Amino acid sequence: MKVIALTGGIGSGKSVVSAVLRVMGYDVYDCDSRAKRLMDGSSEIKDALVAEFGAGAVVNGNIDRRYISSKVFGDAMALKRLNAIVHPAVKQDFEQWLALCGKELAFVETAILQSSNLKNLVDAEWNVTAPITLRAERVAKRNGLAREEVMRRINSQAGEMPGGKACTIDNSGSVAILPQIQKLLSQLVK
Repeated sequence: MKVIALTGGIGSGKSVVSAVLRVMGYDVYDCDSRAKRLMDGSSEIKDALVAEFGAGAVVNGNIDRRYISSKVFGDAMALKRLNAIVHPAVKQDFEQWLALCGKELAFVETAILQSSNLKNLVDAEWNVTAPITLRAERVAKRNGLAREEVMRRINSQAGEMPGGKACTIDNSGSVAILPQIQKLLSQLVK
């Protein structure tokens, strides 16, 4: 099996590329949605979040994501502690997903390939790019966040640079996405 990472900062358009690939029949593991599901279903993760970030991290049995975001975005050490709680569970889930996938080609969507320790599980990287101003606009609109909050999230991912052999998908709106994906897929079968 060949595994391709779909990387790029928040708001770059990884989910758009993932959706196109799913329509084309490919399996895509979405780290963000799977992490949320794992966090919501794990009392161990919830307990660790409360121990690390205080009682406000979990309210009435539900994770308060706004509270946690206010603690970690803008504080690199707090974000590192959050990642130490969540990333091992995501990596284990991804490995189980891969074992069950059964296809010759699969994809993983992640903004933080290196810090999530998934880099050694992929064969190649497709980096989805867009200008920061466009990314910030997309995230603010999608998540209903203020620009300052969006920029804290963008800056928290600044250390995640694509590998030297990463292919680029331009999602600035000036180039069609589908032909870029088709070209990269055709290069995989050579």
